[in-house]
Amino acid sequence: MTLATLLWGATFVAIRDTLHAIAPVDLVFGRFVASTLAFGAMLAFRPRAPGRAALVGGALAGLGAGGCYLFQAIGLTTTSAGSSAFLTCTGTVLAAFFAWPLLGQRPSGVLVQGIALALAGSALLSAAPLGGVPGGFHLGAGELWTLLGATLYALQIVAVARFAADADPVALAGVQSLAVALLLLPFAHRAPAAFAALDPASWRRFAYLAVAGTIVAPLLQVLAQRVLPAGRVALLFALEPVFALSFALTLGGERFGPRWWLGAALILAGVVRVEWRAARPSPAAPRPATR
Repeated sequence: MTLATLLWGATFVAIRDTLHAIAPVDLVFGRFVASTLAFGAMLAFRPRAPGRAALVGGALAGLGAGGCYLFQAIGLTTTSAGSSAFLTCTGTVLAAFFAWPLLGQRPSGVLVQGIALALAGSALLSAAPLGGVPGGFHLGAGELWTLLGATLYALQIVAVARFAADADPVALAGVQSLAVALLLLPFAHRAPAAFAALDPASWRRFAYLAVAGTIVAPLLQVLAQRVLPAGRVALLFALEPVFALSFALTLGGERFGPRWWLGAALILAGVVRVEWRAARPSPAAPRPATR
């Protein structure tokens, strides 16, 4: 799951730079068409067709993922890569609370503490614009689109948690990709012409988005959710903006003030708090007294 968030963290800068040459709907549609073809090729060598868990789980997850990727791309047209990453974190951690009524997975006190730290980090980022320009808390149209997409992805995490243990991971991820592509098909009629006009640099960024962000990372998420509850996965998603911060600084040419770094530190503290507790062995039960 950590590797998946690392791969996704780099997509924020790649999406931001690619959107100068292609519309958000066309970009997301192209990514999922490419991933659908890749997963279809892998499934062609499987002896069995995808089962019910992969079909139902992939379709539900695809609805959430499609909305997330689309709204995130729209948001990035007016907000920075770092802001998008942290606002995505804010919405995604809601999966820990959605999983309670939907899956019966009640968040523990330690998990709630970790989520609170992650949300505090996100709030600090929202209050610290790029370049040290004052302005306080700002929630514009781009930020609202990003938050809406992140909330949908929280539901995607819950859907994957419900079906991952019983489904072929490749099949579930493949059906999810197909669902996203079909969802966006009516809105992407300009995609062929848009991709034909891309320059070589944009094609390289698209290749990363398709392979790392739309094939490998979603498959890693499904594999992780076969053994991890939705709440811990939601919190681990908080590592994504921390990685995005690093990529935006080194590759994206963005600048960050002290509050951004404090926000990243709080997110890391929240993740470490929960994972450190989860990694501790359970105390051995007391042995009965003998004579």
